[in-house]
Amino acid sequence: MPEKLVVRDWQKIRSWLEPRIQSGQVRLISLDVFDTLLARCVEPPVLVQHAVCRAVGKQVGIAPSVVWQARQHAEQQLRAEAVAAGFDPECRYVELLPRWMDELFKEHDPSIGRFMCQTELALEDLALHVKPDAQVFMDWVREQGVKMVAMSDMYFNSDLLCELLGRKGLLHYFEHVYVSADTQEGKYTGKLFRRMLQAQSVRAGQVVHIGDNPISDRRVACQEGLQGVWLYEKKDLRRRERLALSASMAQRGGIWTGRHFFDTVQTRIQQNDGLNPRNFFFRYGRDVLGPAFSVFMQGLHERLQRQVNAKQPVEKLLFVARDGFLFDQMYRKTATQAVPSEYVYLSRKVITAAATADGLDHEKAIVAFYNPKQEGLASVCKVYGLPEQLLQPLAREHGFSNFAEPIHQWDDTRLHNFLKDQRVQTIVRRVGAKHRALLERYLEQVGFFAHRRVALVDIGWNGTVQKFLKQAFGTRADFPILHGYYFAFVPKLYADFGENNHCEGIVHDSRRGNACERIPAEFEEIFEQGARSWEATTIGYRDCDGRIEPVLKPDSAPDRQAELRCNASVARMQEGILCHWEHFQAVQQLTGYASQQLLPYVHGILERAVVYPTREEARELTRLVHTEDFGHDHVLALGNRALGIGDLLRPRRLLQNMKVAAWRYALLDKIPTGLPNFACRIAYLHTVEK
Repeated sequence: MPEKLVVRDWQKIRSWLEPRIQSGQVRLISLDVFDTLLARCVEPPVLVQHAVCRAVGKQVGIAPSVVWQARQHAEQQLRAEAVAAGFDPECRYVELLPRWMDELFKEHDPSIGRFMCQTELALEDLALHVKPDAQVFMDWVREQGVKMVAMSDMYFNSDLLCELLGRKGLLHYFEHVYVSADTQEGKYTGKLFRRMLQAQSVRAGQVVHIGDNPISDRRVACQEGLQGVWLYEKKDLRRRERLALSASMAQRGGIWTGRHFFDTVQTRIQQNDGLNPRNFFFRYGRDVLGPAFSVFMQGLHERLQRQVNAKQPVEKLLFVARDGFLFDQMYRKTATQAVPSEYVYLSRKVITAAATADGLDHEKAIVAFYNPKQEGLASVCKVYGLPEQLLQPLAREHGFSNFAEPIHQWDDTRLHNFLKDQRVQTIVRRVGAKHRALLERYLEQVGFFAHRRVALVDIGWNGTVQKFLKQAFGTRADFPILHGYYFAFVPKLYADFGENNHCEGIVHDSRRGNACERIPAEFEEIFEQGARSWEATTIGYRDCDGRIEPVLKPDSAPDRQAELRCNASVARMQEGILCHWEHFQAVQQLTGYASQQLLPYVHGILERAVVYPTREEARELTRLVHTEDFGHDHVLALGNRALGIGDLLRPRRLLQNMKVAAWRYALLDKIPTGLPNFACRIAYLHTVEK
């Protein structure tokens, strides 16, 4: 008589089987497929069918709900017909597909049928993962010379199930694949077991069947005389229950949608990567910056599609060096690259320098003073690429005895008089014209003026590059309608970008006035670090045999030296982000969520990371340095002296330290409570509101 076997892992099954195989008692091992050999990253499994209906609906222009209802109706009819004919209530995909198409179309298009079938296979493949322990077990069984068959209660016919198993690298393990859809006989009634025994010409007592269902895989198998084994993997069962609950909660909307989505992403990463203890920066990229940058890229794709739907498609996508580097890499790893793209060597320095070809007014000059380490007119020259040695004598005539003296009163009469001096403007325009001529040739070279609509993609903040591009070349008749798609847009410096010059922050846009999304603006440097290129910033251009090449800041520059020491950590972070992006795209196909549905949860992830960093995060991230390369060689250290309880007793000193800190919340990481961080966050929001 079969035993009542409940086994918690594959190793225990092997231990039980080994003596029985050696004694010749077991001649055949039967394995259930789904949730036994293959695990899903989405629960419940019906979500895959919903994903198929969305894809089909998009392909043929029918609402996904209509496609789903048609499928359900066709499936219910087929199951009822099977019962009426004396079979188990099984639905066969080979019959479902034409019946489903009958519900949707007046005439069948074979290409649509192939699309529907291949989409279903592809999405099932995307959702499934081979359990490593199961594969190790099958390798061992094959070494023992024992045959294996696969069995499944599934609407896929055996040819489709075999293709799916082949994609997962499992088909070669099996002598045969038995599936309920072929004969409309299920495991749950015992009929599929009987058919398998007859086809394999073995006695029931010589067969061991292993599966995750206590009814069909153990009880019914034992009733038919096979040795049924219930594989009770508690951890896997809890995972499935958690995902199913998360999917149910997602129906309520709000933050729960993002929770469901990123639970699924994390599950898929764990199934494929095991969440191995990697380098800290890899994990930070994967688990913190990965969700934020991935939802930004999804938002970018949605906006590009929106432009297509409005019959105003973006014709060229330009990823702006340096902080558009990672976004360019992510775009290249996207299945659908609908818009031609290019990584372009632009920077605030080269753009602003070109904008002085028409002179330097007060509005442009004070841009240099936003740098907290500004050095007056010396900073103006560095920002705009102007010759200090020619302008210093003229500055002295207007009362500037120290050319590098900080200018804190931006309406200083000396500054206004200096800028009104035509000798100054002549020098500025002459140098600016050279900068603009080279930049103009570079823009022509990358096709900037060859398209009606062009989009810039960058980390963002003030949109300086976009603003000054318009200022420098906006009078050209072929200047394109320009869209700036930024991770975060905080236009503190400029309010007016001009006609046909559109800007939007996808993850954060300060114009929306949403307090929940302001976190990126509270620690800009970590997002720039995560997105930046390993190359130096562009400081100019040169003509190389008729082709314009960018000139990068030399590695000998002090800030570049500091940056080079951080490049390995940045590289690890970006590996983690790209890992997340791979799984993000797969889960987006399976769930269909839009970026707006995911953003509330992403904002929560970022608030946790920025406002309530762990000690490890504060320790590791503050080892990085951030270059202030808007014409300067300054380095901003992200690390500061950590504060303690004693500092809270000196509020003035505390406020001053927090004011100049790049990451104010990291100052409090030694305090064993999140209350100071919470108070700091509330105070900041109150200041912003005022």
